[in-house]
Amino acid sequence: MTTVVEGRAADLLRVTLREHVGAGPHRLVVVGLSRDEHPKATVLVFGPAGSGPRLVLKVAMVPGAVPAVLAEAAALTGVAQVAPDLVRGTVPRVLDYRQESGSAVLVTSVVPGVPMSVDYHRWRHTARPGVVRDDLTSAVGWLEELGRVPVPEATTRRAAQPGSSCDPDGVAARVRARWPDDEVADAVGEAARQLAGSLALPPGAPRTMVHGDFWCGNVLRTGGQVTGVVDWEHAQPGGDALRDVSRFVLAYLLYLDRHTAAGRQVSGHPGLVAGSWGEPVRYAAAGAGWLGQTVQAVVGGHLRRTGRDPRAWRGALAVAAAEAAGTADEPAFARRHLLLAAELIPCC
Repeated sequence: MTTVVEGRAADLLRVTLREHVGAGPHRLVVVGLSRDEHPKATVLVFGPAGSGPRLVLKVAMVPGAVPAVLAEAAALTGVAQVAPDLVRGTVPRVLDYRQESGSAVLVTSVVPGVPMSVDYHRWRHTARPGVVRDDLTSAVGWLEELGRVPVPEATTRRAAQPGSSCDPDGVAARVRARWPDDEVADAVGEAARQLAGSLALPPGAPRTMVHGDFWCGNVLRTGGQVTGVVDWEHAQPGGDALRDVSRFVLAYLLYLDRHTAAGRQVSGHPGLVAGSWGEPVRYAAAGAGWLGQTVQAVVGGHLRRTGRDPRAWRGALAVAAAEAAGTADEPAFARRHLLLAAELIPCC
């Protein structure tokens, strides 16, 4: 562990472990290590040999990671206050969090399940229509359950203010700020602003809790059912669940050709040939094959259930790509999303 978590972060981790599980021998397994400039480590704490994990700790490894750890603690505490049943089921419970000497540690309960990403990368998993449909519908179904969590009216008003991530102008502002004086960024930002405005919730529709980093690596399942959702540092109350729905579908599509050699057809998807980055997204956005029909049904279905035009499903994917361009940590990854959004927008 000392080779991963060092210095003040390691000192705080040792103190926290002693207080929660005693001084005996413990097995610690790092299951997540962010690669951005403000890294965080997610650590499972196991008890005696053969027993399952007892606690989850998220550790800020540098001072710049402290706000993210504290933000996750605040988000989980907020969910627990308004929806304790949901917390006791699929959302981790906050047991402790502390900040000291340029580090922070969040201690939570363990939620059961295996990340959906494990199944996603199994041989031919994404080649089967029923399996892909179940992946998408189970995730969106959980998001719609989260959407029933009550959000205080004052929080909703703050979230809708200009510049927030729920504001249609917010996506455009982040894209333009990242690439000033860039014609592509200007065009994508303006188009995304208009699309986001057209996709806004109808007047009077309730706003919801938004997870903010909802992808298959953060969704845990047992027997095909969602039994846990983790990594809440980007959560925001008073938002629009469409952000999570469209970002989840976009991320799911992006890696469908990951295990296929360039120039070869992706198994189970007639006409989809592995090649340039984002090809499965272009394929689905064109409505091609059973994949395009499934994406249309899932995203369009959510739009319909929330009082919007289901035909705008492509626009939701385009806005998701633009939002990712503005928020992704890695510059090259962000630029790829920007160019993908530029391709998707004319199709909307």
